[in-house]
Amino acid sequence: MKLKEERIEAEKRRVKEEAQQLARIFETIGAFKVKWKGGKGKLIFGSVTAQDLVDIIKAQLQREVDKRIVKLQKIRETGEYIAELKLHLEVTARVRLNIFAN
Repeated sequence: MKLKEERIEAEKRRVKEEAQQLARIFETIGAFKVKWKGGKGKLIFGSVTAQDLVDIIKAQLQREVDKRIVKLQKIRETGEYIAELKLHLEVTARVRLNIFAN
């Protein structure tokens, strides 16, 4: 029984360490630059969503991220924004997005 508990604890540590590594990757890349179809002034057509961020991460970092862990305000104009990714119970990564109109 003790061996099983030790394996469970080791797995929990491994999962947390992977989340911490991924958080470091997100925080060291700086900001994702996102080109979006521009509207009038600073407005963009539509909005940038959590799913868009997931797609950007997959395209640029070849990492799969579940959109349910992404906390992102509705983005409807150009500028810099912060998204939070809850990678683990104890690990949250902050990702910067720079939205540009093209």
